Amino acid sequence: MVASFEPYRAHARHAPQPIDRRQTLTLPVPLLSLAACLADILAIMSAAAAAGFLYHWAAFGTLGPVDGCVAAGAVLASLFAIRMHARGQYALERLTARGLGVADILSTWFIAAAILMGLAFLLKAGSDVSRGFFVTLVAAGPLAVCAGRAGVRALARRAVREHRVVERRVLLIGERGEALSLGLQRRLRDSGTRIVDVIACDFPGGDIEACAAAAIGRARAERVDQILICLNWSRFGELNEVLARLRVLPLPVLLVADHGLRSLLSNPLTQIGSVPAVEVQRSPLSLGEQAAKRLFDLAVAACALVALLPLLAAVAVAVRLDSPGPVLFRQTRIGFSGRRFRIYKFRTMTTLDDGAVVRQARRDDARITRVGRFLRSSSIDELPQLLNVIRGDMSLVGPRPHALAHDDEYTRLIANYAFRHHVKPGITGLAQVSGCRGETPTVDHMERRVEHDIAYVNRWSLWLDLKLIVMTAVQVLKHDAY
Repeated sequence: MVASFEPYRAHARHAPQPIDRRQTLTLPVPLLSLAACLADILAIMSAAAAAGFLYHWAAFGTLGPVDGCVAAGAVLASLFAIRMHARGQYALERLTARGLGVADILSTWFIAAAILMGLAFLLKAGSDVSRGFFVTLVAAGPLAVCAGRAGVRALARRAVREHRVVERRVLLIGERGEALSLGLQRRLRDSGTRIVDVIACDFPGGDIEACAAAAIGRARAERVDQILICLNWSRFGELNEVLARLRVLPLPVLLVADHGLRSLLSNPLTQIGSVPAVEVQRSPLSLGEQAAKRLFDLAVAACALVALLPLLAAVAVAVRLDSPGPVLFRQTRIGFSGRRFRIYKFRTMTTLDDGAVVRQARRDDARITRVGRFLRSSSIDELPQLLNVIRGDMSLVGPRPHALAHDDEYTRLIANYAFRHHVKPGITGLAQVSGCRGETPTVDHMERRVEHDIAYVNRWSLWLDLKLIVMTAVQVLKHDAY
């Protein structure tokens, strides 16, 4: 036992700042979440009313009744809020995040709008709401939601910063490498947790008795709601000893997942009978999931081909006139379950590599034609792959297929490389919208891409596909490809 626990406390920079006790207004976290949900609903209904008035003024020159418009907005707002809640978008850490989550908002919005259209068709209510109003609402709604979310985000961040949120007061105890992790502390604070203190010990070989005594003394000196043990999960002996000494406190004690297990426990939890388990590798998509993904691919690809037909024809003529060679570039790639197929792209280079040696395109590559440079920067050269989607060789979203030469090379160098063939390759994917597109000059670059591909396979859903398509559209507008 030690008389003072000061030697075991965290460094001063990690210590919490004092709270201004003169503050009188504190908000529970559920109330902030409810406020964010109500803000979304109010924003959508306001946008519906404004769209209704705008439509009547444009079509009839008067401000007619908008009861039906507001009712449609209420249904759309309910669908939107339910899905946002299911995706955890009203959690405090999401409300105080740096970004607004525009991609999440857009993907949820357009799917909610599609559901509303389906309900209107099934209930034969389409005649009660004009198409002009609906198009206006679909266009204006996300802007209203983003504006409302920006206001809620500012209020939530200010409330957390000024300690106006009713916080869980926790005491961290554990080995220095885990307890002093700035990433862990930041995530705890963002979720409405106040760290009263950090008791950092040296494991193994540290004085566990003195460390536990320091934690007990701190918990008795100041109000603490929970004690979090931050310890490498391989140290079961030290864990049991710490737990035995903390039993004198009438407080809940939680074991925090260590650094190595946090990513593992982010995977879905399941049960085999009564035995709990973590899904570390998901099976290929079920028949129902494959059917849903295939129908989604066919619908979007067919509509895109019809809409883009004039553009595709114009590009074909430009490629033909710019340099000698075929309009389309064909190359053998590896698809689902290792099956080979021929991928289609607009030709952007003077060479047509497809063999044992394929040199990747580089920035300012001399092989790229004049028209090809624009096609690559705008990603228009990828559009013929919609034909691959129609044929069933590819999907709209999935791991990008690589040339055979690169597949052979990286299969030998990267242990999990073949895992990306568990689903169909895609025109875009999680790796591409996460900054892992283009040239891979080192194995590290490809490993990062493969990590994102595996994450996509493990997390697949139609919602994720739609989100990635929206994020790809935003990224294409930046013209950062080469």
